[in-house]
Amino acid sequence: MINLNGIEWLFAILVLIIFTNRYLFGSILRMMDKRTKDGFSKEPDVWPSVTIVTPVFNEGSTVIQTADSFAKLDYPKDKLNVIFVDDVSTDDTYEHLLTAQKNHPWMQVTRNPHNMGKRLGIKRAVLKVHTDLIMSVDSDVIVERDAMRNMVKHMHTTGVDAVGGCVFVSNADENWLTRMQAVKYWVGYMFLKNIENTFDHVMCLSGCLTIYKREALIAVDEDVADRRFLGDEVKYGEDRYLTRKLVEKGYKTRLTFDAQCYTKAPATMANYISQQLRWRRSNMIDLITAIPHINKFNTYVAIHYIAMGMLLLFYPMVLLVEFMRLGFIIPMMLHALLAACFGIAYELNKHKVPKMARTDGIWFMAMALIFPVVYLTLNPLALATLGTTSWETRGAKKKKAQKAKATAAK
Repeated sequence: MINLNGIEWLFAILVLIIFTNRYLFGSILRMMDKRTKDGFSKEPDVWPSVTIVTPVFNEGSTVIQTADSFAKLDYPKDKLNVIFVDDVSTDDTYEHLLTAQKNHPWMQVTRNPHNMGKRLGIKRAVLKVHTDLIMSVDSDVIVERDAMRNMVKHMHTTGVDAVGGCVFVSNADENWLTRMQAVKYWVGYMFLKNIENTFDHVMCLSGCLTIYKREALIAVDEDVADRRFLGDEVKYGEDRYLTRKLVEKGYKTRLTFDAQCYTKAPATMANYISQQLRWRRSNMIDLITAIPHINKFNTYVAIHYIAMGMLLLFYPMVLLVEFMRLGFIIPMMLHALLAACFGIAYELNKHKVPKMARTDGIWFMAMALIFPVVYLTLNPLALATLGTTSWETRGAKKKKAQKAKATAAK
């Protein structure tokens, strides 16, 4: 018989640890950290060479916008290379990549010999270039003009091995769902990584915009070559896995608030649910596979990391208990209160948010319903389907459909 009171008490302790770390200690530490202040980062005497590696699969014409943003980067052109890696797209993406190359002849377009996934596509490209730094940018991302320069300056000044930038939503005002996510992204980058950033142990640097020392990527080359869980190849959560492996090897990872980019948020519930399911699988596998290496993390970060992982497992159980007691309205009211606080915080700081990504903070109130429902349903589903190899992305769905069609034809 499960001790429901025990579960609720454990849940309360986890929430206390997480909220204290994220929103109290994290905010205090960020204010005390001079590395987050304007004007802290200094330019290097000699700018290092950088290769932007962008893995692409079934992105269509959006790759042209991405390439155009690379061309506008404020960085010495003789120190900058760009490689688009097409993972054997099945639509017209490759033709659009060739158009982008025609518009910017100094950019390179390569094609994998077969579909190998984002992780191995980047790995293959990294082994072929010899620049000082490698910058990973997703294929649907628009990068701010000063992003690369600011990331390199931050890396040079802090001496860390990988630096991530902040990601904002480019289609913020498309509908209520993207507006909610626009605020959520802001909350995520302003609050959720401050503890990790203080100790140079950011556990997940987004593939949307991250720059690495090439030597660090080479050091984890064998780790990322064959990633499996319960015997199955895993192709989701690539960014989180790569960052964790860097931390385990002793490399330092940070986030800078001075580098920004924009990505499209899911605009339909189907795509949003697919994304959230994929992220939850990634978080769970990351927790399970990190436990044997937890002694390699900063102690404070390790405590926070374990608490976050355990919350993924226990939170749905607490919600289910409340639902069975006909008290589901209580956690929803608590979420509404929390969402309102973040919505107000967003409104007070909206003038600092890039114009493209601005919306109204009131839309974050939708999280009062979405958050508990998604946790109650998707967390158990993610736990039950950890072995799947699907990315649950646009490209994955197209690929599945084509495989099914080919199988039927046989």
